[in-house]
Amino acid sequence: MSVPSESDVATVAQYFIGMGAEDAQAKVMAHQLLKRAFQLSKEREINLVEATQTLLKQIATAREGLAPCLDKDVKRKDD
Repeated sequence: MSVPSESDVATVAQYFIGMGAEDAQAKVMAHQLLKRAFQLSKEREINLVEATQTLLKQIATAREGLAPCLDKDVKRKDD
């Protein structure tokens, strides 16, 4: 699978719609996520479902604010 199926895109898009994305935006994000999941499955030699699950968990974690701070050394104006 090098190109995500419309069915798979629609399924993952529902996740993003549930997070508040507009329909068109959700489809774009779902398509990109599935393309990356395919790459990840090849890199790590895991199945596509597991790769997709890993990426969706990362998104959920980041949305909750639990992702590692990538700019920890950057000073903010209000600091």
